[in-house]
Amino acid sequence: MNLIGIGSSGCAVVDILSKHPQYNIFKIDFDLKGKKKDGEFSFPHADTPEDCETVCPSMKYFFKDLSGSTTVFVSGSDLLCAASLKILQEIQNKAQITLVYMRPDIDLIDHTSRMLDRVAFNIFQEYARSGLFDRLFLISHELLTAAVGEVPVTEFQGKLTELLASTFHMVATMENTAPVYGNHTAPIDIARISTMGMLDAESEEESLLYQLQYPREKTFYYLIPRETLNSDEKLMTKILKQVKQRVKDDKIKLNFGVYETDYDQSYIYVVSSSSIIQGRKLD
Repeated sequence: MNLIGIGSSGCAVVDILSKHPQYNIFKIDFDLKGKKKDGEFSFPHADTPEDCETVCPSMKYFFKDLSGSTTVFVSGSDLLCAASLKILQEIQNKAQITLVYMRPDIDLIDHTSRMLDRVAFNIFQEYARSGLFDRLFLISHELLTAAVGEVPVTEFQGKLTELLASTFHMVATMENTAPVYGNHTAPIDIARISTMGMLDAESEEESLLYQLQYPREKTFYYLIPRETLNSDEKLMTKILKQVKQRVKDDKIKLNFGVYETDYDQSYIYVVSSSSIIQGRKLD
């Protein structure tokens, strides 16, 4: 899988994920010191969103070997978000694109950044609805902050990035791994606007990273220690009961899979998907 980081926030996420051998890493940002042949593209200097679009160079050679499944990470708080559409045009005919869009806290950004976020947020969703993206993951800075909890100021940004990277990695890994048991069926094709998060096994409370409106489908990934899978005779009954109750409560299509892990404890990851453009009122 190819991973592309656009801007400082996107590059920070793919930097963490670069430790996993299954990813091919590409980074695009200002003042990068690495070489293009090593996956780093230093973007020309720009002061405004308009400048980013104007000075955006061709990246045809940079992406010459890119093909297949590709995930792009970009934040609305980064100036380079303004060049993301031109960058995506370089790969849209040679890759299956998933985009992870990190929405900033609008109370903490200036007017220019708010306008940039508004435009990107709406255009990215239209691209997903039209099928130009395989999927769009929306991430809220506020909900990511809530999920991280209380940490020292010096560790705050790093913890946000680590949580997003680890959640994405676990979901991506399980989506490409056969479960021990599950009921996976073909996804609803038009439900391409998604978010991700976790489910607390005891409280059954979902901690999703975006408040997705009108979800049509959810997938639960149960990551269970090998020893528990081999010894807990009540686990399957508990999982089935939990899944059936959520189908009844949410009244949407629900998939689940049970996966083996070497971790000492269990984790439950969630992907929620909608076919509705977010942030718009329905008539």
